Amino acid sequence: MKAKRILIFIAVFSAMQLQAQQVLKVADSTQLPMMQLDEVDIRSSKENTGLQELSASASTLEAKQIQNEELSSATELSSRVPNLFMPDYGSKLTSPIYIRGIGSRINSPSVGLYVDGVPYFEKAAFNFEFFDVERIEVLRGPQGTLYGRNTMGGIINVYTEKPGPQRKTDVAVYTGNYSHLKTQIGHDQPLGEHLSLGVDGLFVNHGGYFDNAYTGEAVDEMESYSGRVRLVYNPGNRWEGEYTMNIEISEQGGYPYAVMGEEQQTSNPVNYDRYSSYNRDMISNNFKLIYSGDNMVFKSITSHQYLDGLQEIDQDFTPASLLFVKQDQQQHMLSQEFNVQHKKGNYKAITGLFGFAQYADKIVDVDFGEDGIAAFGLPGPTTKVKNYDQTTWGAAAFHQSTWTNVLIDKLSFTAGMRVDYENARLDYHYDVIMGEKTIPNTEFNNGLDFFEVLPKASVGYEIKEDLSTYVTVSKGYKTGGFNSTFEREQDRTFDPEKSWNYETGVKSKWMDKRLMANFSLFYIDWKDQQIYQPVPSGQGSMLKNAGRSESKGMELELSAIPAPHLQAYASFGYTDARFVEYQEDEETDFSRNRIPYIPETTFSVGGNYKFIFSSKVIDNIKLNLNYQGIGKHYWDEANTTAQDYYGLLNSKVTLSTRWVNVGAWGKNLLDAEHAAFYFEALGNQYIQKGRPARFGIFVSASL
Repeated sequence: MKAKRILIFIAVFSAMQLQAQQVLKVADSTQLPMMQLDEVDIRSSKENTGLQELSASASTLEAKQIQNEELSSATELSSRVPNLFMPDYGSKLTSPIYIRGIGSRINSPSVGLYVDGVPYFEKAAFNFEFFDVERIEVLRGPQGTLYGRNTMGGIINVYTEKPGPQRKTDVAVYTGNYSHLKTQIGHDQPLGEHLSLGVDGLFVNHGGYFDNAYTGEAVDEMESYSGRVRLVYNPGNRWEGEYTMNIEISEQGGYPYAVMGEEQQTSNPVNYDRYSSYNRDMISNNFKLIYSGDNMVFKSITSHQYLDGLQEIDQDFTPASLLFVKQDQQQHMLSQEFNVQHKKGNYKAITGLFGFAQYADKIVDVDFGEDGIAAFGLPGPTTKVKNYDQTTWGAAAFHQSTWTNVLIDKLSFTAGMRVDYENARLDYHYDVIMGEKTIPNTEFNNGLDFFEVLPKASVGYEIKEDLSTYVTVSKGYKTGGFNSTFEREQDRTFDPEKSWNYETGVKSKWMDKRLMANFSLFYIDWKDQQIYQPVPSGQGSMLKNAGRSESKGMELELSAIPAPHLQAYASFGYTDARFVEYQEDEETDFSRNRIPYIPETTFSVGGNYKFIFSSKVIDNIKLNLNYQGIGKHYWDEANTTAQDYYGLLNSKVTLSTRWVNVGAWGKNLLDAEHAAFYFEALGNQYIQKGRPARFGIFVSASL
């Protein structure tokens, strides 16, 4: 298997080099121009610190790479960023993200997601359609001294394009197999000397990748409508204001789950009797106010997000009429942040206050069909109704200071701290309806409080220009909470998890800044890890705390301009995440087993080349080729089932004129078969196959 991976890497890289040799003839370049990699400003640090100066492992995907690789959602970031994995679980409802082995499949996320500076608290909001994205930044490791809630694993920042002072209109249409259709339009309109308006719209549709053998129809079709309105006011007197509204309405058939075949990583056809779906309406509003002084910047960020989701799911995923579950939830998320950035001489700092409130109302109906009534020994038609009314609020104060040229020249020191408080309260009602009779089962109204102090310290040293090293130590933390499904009193709640994170790395540029190479090593020691498990009956899932776990590994990122008009990049991540102490019961010990859902390796390599033409019709032709690899990962704590390494080959070709672009795109072109998800329930093993080969054509224009 390792030899196969090496051969694939050599084949892809050789193809890139062959392209370079052939294209040089077309471009008529007799000399190598002085082309350099752009210096990346990592805005996520809230200090406008250059990527190479930041004492942390960080990655950036610029607009060109996002467009060239057709990255359309957060799930497609997997392996593009080392040690980042976001599996596709069959619907937008469950969209967990794992970084360096830290993540959570259910309940609150362990990785923070920010869109234009606004936090997304709920995983059900994480999987949204990308459009007009300017850049994506990923900071690995805890970021509590700079950001909001539950950033134990890291932060993903998504920045969309701001409307500019010039009027412009962009339109694009994509089509492809599986009835794929994507149409996008964006318009920037100046409304005066200091006011600009941006309006964007997106429609995405596909007819589904898998058919249900029971109905003969697609099981996972999707239709989504998205829109954005942004107003930017910049009067030029040190103040700037910005209002943004995002909306997405999606209707998604989901859960292409099938009973696993006799051999691991194989599945029988999807075959169940009730149509399953997840429909979501999501609206976000935010307002930012910025004041820039001589040595300081003040920011206020206010946001509100509303999410209305309806899940209907055949819980047994078989032709039998056992269980059908309907989950209806509405959530309001409010947040407010104030921060002040100060910089003078060799000192810079950020101080902030952050507060949030989250209101969630969820009703879950579990309906037993005819086969379920017989299988579970029920006297007649039965429905379990669970009502969750949960309120969570929290507040935090954070500060981080950085001194440069400390004691000796080129030595920097950073120290930070976060003081965090959170309160969660759940009003829970559980009734059983048999015929016309309602039988109260469980009822409680409980509250939980959490308080934690999170320190951080790092030392950096610039060995010489474009070569630096750093060491960072930070504490990570994720609050506990209530399980949405439980059957025993001891499973009603789960405790916080805490970690100590140690990282060291080297950042460098070579060959007149035409090659960038960054390397990092990390070790994470954390206690009371929140682990996903099925409830004893198999009718749902919950979180439990493991005793102690650890994760260690490395990241390597390379970016280069080896020839005119050619940019190549590669990244590699390795994670060894294991339970150190995890005794589930007297007979079951998972100690030293690998933690589920964590790929051992993530790998990405690719390149872009631009053919330049001296023609009045064709300006250039751009070629993109990239390969992403996902290493072996286990699906259960016992390490009995796993997905082996697999790779996805993607490509895009674009022919550009002055106003119009046309081309072709393809994803998973080799049609690599793999499992996107596995789980056990009701005595069965289920598997979801990954998406097959997709390809199509597109046309876009700028007016």
